[in-house]
Amino acid sequence: MEIQKHMSLLLLVYATCLTFCCGSIVGGPLNGSCIHSEKQALLLLRKSLLVVNDSWLPWDGDDCCSWDGIYCNSITGQVIELDLEMCCHEGSISQSIGNLTALTRVYLSGNSIEGIIPESIGALKSLTYLDLSSNNLGGFFPQSFRNLTSLNCLNLDYNIFTDSIPVEIGNLTKLSDLRLSKNWFSGCLPESLCQLRDLIGLVVDDNQLGGSIPKCIGKLSNLYFLDLDSNSWDGIISEHHFVNLTKLHSFRISSNSNFMVNISSRWVPPFQLHDIYMDSIKVPQFPKWLITQRTLVDITMTNTSISDTTLAIPNSVTHLDLSNNHLFGNIPALLCNNTSLRTMLLSDNKFSGALPPCLGNLTGLNDFSIMNNNLSGDIPISLGSLRFLRYLNLHNNNFQGKLPLSFQNLSSIIGLDVGKNNLSDILPRWTSKLLDLRYLILRSNNFYGEIPTDICHPSIQVLNLAKNDITGNIPLCFGNFTAIITGYNSGKEEGPSYSSLSYEDIIMDDPKGYEVTYSSTLDFLYSIDLSNNNISGEIPEELMNLHGLLSLNIAGNRLSGRIPDTIGKLDLLEFLDLSRNELDGHIPQSLSNLSFLSGLNLSFNDFSGRIPTGNQLRTLDDPSIYVGNNQLCGPSILKPCPGDTDSHDFHNNNEAEFYSDDEHVWFYAGIGPGLLVGFLGFCASLHFIPTWRYFYFHSVERFSDKIALSIALWRRRFQN
Repeated sequence: MEIQKHMSLLLLVYATCLTFCCGSIVGGPLNGSCIHSEKQALLLLRKSLLVVNDSWLPWDGDDCCSWDGIYCNSITGQVIELDLEMCCHEGSISQSIGNLTALTRVYLSGNSIEGIIPESIGALKSLTYLDLSSNNLGGFFPQSFRNLTSLNCLNLDYNIFTDSIPVEIGNLTKLSDLRLSKNWFSGCLPESLCQLRDLIGLVVDDNQLGGSIPKCIGKLSNLYFLDLDSNSWDGIISEHHFVNLTKLHSFRISSNSNFMVNISSRWVPPFQLHDIYMDSIKVPQFPKWLITQRTLVDITMTNTSISDTTLAIPNSVTHLDLSNNHLFGNIPALLCNNTSLRTMLLSDNKFSGALPPCLGNLTGLNDFSIMNNNLSGDIPISLGSLRFLRYLNLHNNNFQGKLPLSFQNLSSIIGLDVGKNNLSDILPRWTSKLLDLRYLILRSNNFYGEIPTDICHPSIQVLNLAKNDITGNIPLCFGNFTAIITGYNSGKEEGPSYSSLSYEDIIMDDPKGYEVTYSSTLDFLYSIDLSNNNISGEIPEELMNLHGLLSLNIAGNRLSGRIPDTIGKLDLLEFLDLSRNELDGHIPQSLSNLSFLSGLNLSFNDFSGRIPTGNQLRTLDDPSIYVGNNQLCGPSILKPCPGDTDSHDFHNNNEAEFYSDDEHVWFYAGIGPGLLVGFLGFCASLHFIPTWRYFYFHSVERFSDKIALSIALWRRRFQN
C-alpha cells in the first residue's frame, strides 16, 4: 500500500513536470497573440510556399500561434515548430524563415517545394529537427549550414541535390540521424563525417557518390544503421571500416563501379547484425564471419561474384538471397538445419547434383528458387510437405522424371515454375486443389496427353504449357479463368484472401515470343501460351471472354477452323500469335478493334480474302505477319483483291490509304519551320540591304500615317 502511494506521488510529480515542460511551451502564448515580426515572417513564408489546392487551412486571425501547423512557446510567444508536411505546397522556401530564430523543429516533407535551401537557415541555431524530404529541392548547401550546431536530425531524402556533401557537415556534432538518400549527390564521402560521434543513422543510398569509403567511419561507435547502397564506390572495404562499430545493426552497400570486400576469413566482428545487404560488388568467398552473427535475420548478397561451395549461416536467418553468383557444387545439406528460413533464393548460380531431400524439413519456407542452375535428378517428393510455400521456381535445370504427386499438398502455392527441364509426365490433374495458384509454367519439358479440365482454375492468370507434346483440344473451360476475365482488378474483388508474391520472386515467361523476366510487374501479367504442341480442333469461342488477356500464343499446333469473329472482345490484347496452324477463312474485321495490339503473327495458315485495315492494324504493316497465306490479298501485302478494278487503281488506293495521313502530317509540320525561315530571311534582307530597309520602314510609316489620318477623319465625322 505504501509503495502504491509513493508510485502515485511519483506519477503526479511526473505529470506536473510534463504539463509544465510540454503543455506550457507548445501551443498559443499566454497573452493570446504571437510576436508581430514572426507573424510577418510566416506570411512571407506562406506567400513563397504556393498552395496547389485548398486542402490546407488558411492562416487567418491575428494570433499566428493558432494557425494550422504553427506551435509557439506559451511563455515567450515565439514560434518553435513549423509542421507543414504533405500540405500540397510548391514554390520555394522564403529567406524569412531565418527570422523565426526560436524554431526547434521544421517539417516540410512531402510537398513539391523547389529551389534551394535559403542561406538564412543558419540563423536557426536552436533547430534540432529539419525534415525537407520528398520535395524538389536542389542546388548547393548554404554555407550557413555549419551554424546549425544543435541539429539532431537532418532528412533530405528524395530531392534533387547534385552537389557534393559539404565538408562543413562535420560541424554538426550533435547530429544523430543523417538521411541524404535518393538524390544526385556526387563526389566522395567527406572524412569530416567521422567527427559526428553521436551519429546513429547514416543513409546515403541512391546517389552518385564515388571514391573510397573513409576508414575513419569505423570510429562512429554509436552507428546503428549504415546504408551506402546504389552508389559508385571504388577501392575496398575491410575490417578496419568496422573496428569500433559495436552497435551496428544494419549494413547495406552496392556499387556500379569496381568495389571489393576484403575481409579476413578469421575476422570476428565487434557487432551483431540484424541484416546485411550487398549487391554488385566483389566478394571473393562467402563471408565466414556471418556464422558469428547470432541475431542475423536477413542475408542478401546478390551479384557479388561469390565463388564457394560452403554456406554456413546462423540458425536465426529467415531470409537468404544469394542469387546471381558463382556458387558451385551440391546445395549444402547443412541448410536443411536452418528451420527458421522463410525465403531461400539461390537462382543463377552453378549448383549441380540433386536437390537434398532434407529440404522438406524447412516447413516454414515461403519462397524457394533455384532457377538457372545445373541441378539434375528427380524433384524430391519431400518438397510437397512445404505447406506454406507460396513460390517454387525450378526453372531451367536438368530435372528428370515426373512432377511429384505430393505437390498437390502445396495448398499455399501462388507461383509454380518448372519450365525448361526434362520432366516427362502427363499434365497434372491435381492443380484444382491449389486454390491460390496464379502462375503455372510447365513449358519446355516432355509433358504429354490432353489438357485436363482440372487446370481451368479461376485464379490462373499465367498459363504456359508451350514446347511440350500436348494433344487434344483446347478445353472450353478456359473461359473460366476468372482472374483473366476481370484483369488486374480481380485481386481487389477477391478481398483480403488475395495475396501476391514478393518483389524478389521472379517468373521467366515469353508472352511475346521472347523470354522476359517478371518480378514487381507480375501482378500485371495475364497470358496464355500453348505454342509448339500438337493441339488440334478449333479456337474455342470461350477464349474470347478473357477480357483481361494481354498475350495469347497458340502458334505451332494443328488448330483448324476460323478465328472467332468476336476476337475484338479481347480489348486489352497486346500480342497475338496464331502462326503455323491450319486455320482458314477470313480474318475477322473485329481484329482492328484491338487498340493495344503491338505484336501480331498470322503466318503460315490457310487464310483467304481481304486483310482487314484501319485502326490498330494500320500500324502493323509488316508483310511477314501474313506470309504463307497464299489466298490473302489487300494493301498490307501489296496484292490486289479480285474486287479491285486494276493494279493501277489498287496501288493508287494503297498509296492514298497508307500515305495520305503522313502527307498531311508533313505538310502541317512544315508550315512552322517554313514561316520561321521566311521571317528570318526577311529580317536578314532588311539588315544587310540598306535600300530595302529604308523603303520598308518608309512604307510602313506612310501606311501608318494614312491609317491614323483615316481614323481621325472618321472620328471627326462621327462627332459632327
